[in-house]
Amino acid sequence: MILAVHCGERGRQVREFDRLEVVDLNRQRGFGNAAPPWRSRLMVPSSNPACSPKNVAEDAPCLSLIDFMLSAMEIAPAMSAAPPFPIEALPPVMRAAVEALEQHVQAPRSLCAHSVLSAAMLVCQGLADIKVEGLPAPVPLSLFMLAIAVSGERKSACDTLALRAVADEEARLRLEHVEEDRRFKASWAAFEAEKKKIERDTKIDRAERESRLLALREPVSPVTPIIRAEEPNLEGLINLLRVGRASVGIFTSEAGQFLGGHGMGPEARTRTVTGLSKLWDNGSAQRVRAADAQTFVGRRVGISLAAQPRVASTFIGDELANDQGIVGRFLVMMPESTIGFRVFRATNPSADARLLKFQDQCRRCLDVGLPIREGARNELAPPVLDLSPDAWTLFRQFGQSIEDENGPGKAWRPVSSAAGKIAENVARIAGILTLFEQPETARPSRMTGISRSLEIKVSVETMAAACAIGTFYLREALRLTGHAILDPEIRAQNDLVDWLVEKVKPGNLTAPSLIQKLTHSHLRTDAATLRRRLDALVSFGRIEPAGKQEIDGKTYRETYRVMGEA
Repeated sequence: MILAVHCGERGRQVREFDRLEVVDLNRQRGFGNAAPPWRSRLMVPSSNPACSPKNVAEDAPCLSLIDFMLSAMEIAPAMSAAPPFPIEALPPVMRAAVEALEQHVQAPRSLCAHSVLSAAMLVCQGLADIKVEGLPAPVPLSLFMLAIAVSGERKSACDTLALRAVADEEARLRLEHVEEDRRFKASWAAFEAEKKKIERDTKIDRAERESRLLALREPVSPVTPIIRAEEPNLEGLINLLRVGRASVGIFTSEAGQFLGGHGMGPEARTRTVTGLSKLWDNGSAQRVRAADAQTFVGRRVGISLAAQPRVASTFIGDELANDQGIVGRFLVMMPESTIGFRVFRATNPSADARLLKFQDQCRRCLDVGLPIREGARNELAPPVLDLSPDAWTLFRQFGQSIEDENGPGKAWRPVSSAAGKIAENVARIAGILTLFEQPETARPSRMTGISRSLEIKVSVETMAAACAIGTFYLREALRLTGHAILDPEIRAQNDLVDWLVEKVKPGNLTAPSLIQKLTHSHLRTDAATLRRRLDALVSFGRIEPAGKQEIDGKTYRETYRVMGEA
C-alpha cells in the first residue's frame, strides 16, 4: 500500500521510504501552506530519513501507515474559499439592497446578491431583448441561476424580501383575475348558447350556418395570475406558458423536485433538458400530443433555484445535462456559510429605506407592462436593447479572453460548457442592469425605427460591471465543478459515514445486509455498489473489517466496525 505524506518543500519530490510515497499532501487537500488538522496526531517512522524529528518540528507532518489509517481522512476535502461577489459592480439601488439583506437576514453576502440579481432579472426579462454583434439574433434577458447551499442558509428569506414587489403584483393580479374570470364564464355561457342555437337552427342552409359560426368570437380566458412558479416540471411549465403570463420565473429554495423529480427521470430527462435549453435560448417551447401539437414563442422564463449539495451534484454531474449544455447555461454559486456565526437580534427589514427603494424600483419595472404582440394574448414582441460602441469593444475583448483560455490545458477548460455561455450571460446581465435603472425607456412609445430599438444603449460602465459579475460566476463554476463535494458517489460515501456514526455508533459492528435494510433510502443500492462504498470507507479509515461476528444475537459472515471516538 502506498501512503501519501508531506515533508516540507521536499514533498514536491516523490520518494519511497518503507513503502511511503512522499507528495505535497497539504496542497493536494486544499490546505495551502497551513498545517492540516491532523498535524498534532502524527507519528514519525524512524526508518524514514526524510522524516526526522527535526523535519517534523520545522517543516511539516509525516504520517506512518498505521497513524494515517487511524486519522480517518476526510472523504471529500475542503474546497477553497468562495470568491467574493463584486457588489461594487451593481447599480447603487441593487448594491444597497444586498447590504440591507446581509444586515437583516444575516445570509452570506454572495447569496444576498444572487437573490437581488435574480429579482431584477425577473422584473426586467420581458421588457426587451439584448442585441450583440456576433450573436445571430437578439437574445432574451432571462438567466438560469443556481445557489448550492445547505438548508438553513436563508435563501427563502432573501427571496421574500427581494421579491416583495413581485408578491404585491401577484396579489393585485389575483384580485383582478377573480372579476375577469367571472366575466369570462358569463361570456362563455353566452357563446355556447348562441353556438348551439345556430347549430340547431333548421331554417338556415349550410353556408349561412357556417357564416354565423365563423362570426362568433370564442371568449378568451384571462391570463393566469402567476409570476413565480415554485416547482413545476417541464410539462407544468409549458402549460403555465400556454395559459399564463408571457414572462414568468421559477423560484424555489428546495430545488429537489425540479432538478431531481419526475421531470429529470430516465424517460423525461431528454425532453426536460432540451425544453429548458430552448426556453433559455430564444423563449420558445413546444408541446406535442397524440391529438395535437402546439408551439409557443415570445415567452420568457427565468430560473433561480437553491439546491442542497446532494441534489446539485446529481444535476451538475449528469452526463446528458452537460452534453446538452443546460448545466453551462446556469450561473452557479456556493456561498461560504454563515450558519453558526449569526447573532439573534431584533430587526425590521420592512422599514429599511434601502429595501424599500429596491422594491419601488422593481415596481417601476413591473408598471412598464409587457410588450405583447398585437392580436396576441400572451406572446411577447420585445424591443431591442443595443450596446454602445465602447460597450461592444469591451464585450468583444472579454469574450475573446474567455475563448483564449478555453482550449486544452487552459484555465477555463474544466468548465468549458460554462465558459462557452458566459459571454452571452454577461450580455444578458448588462441588459438587466441597464433596464433596471431606466425601465421607462422600454415603453412602446420610446421605441425608434422599424427594428424597435430602444433609445438607450448599454454603456461601457454597465458592461464592465456585467463582466465582473460574469467572472465571479465562472470562477465559482471552476471552483465547484469536478470537486469531490459535488461528486454523487463521494456524497453517498459521506452520507453513509454520517449514518454509520449517528446510528451504529463508533466502536460498534454492522453488516452489509443491515446497512441495506436500515440506512437512508437513497443509500440503498445494489450489492456491487455497496461493496465499492464499503471498500472506500475502509481505505479512508472510517470502518475496518471485523470478519465473522455476532450482532444482536445473529451471526453475520461479513461485518465492519465503525471507527472514531465513541
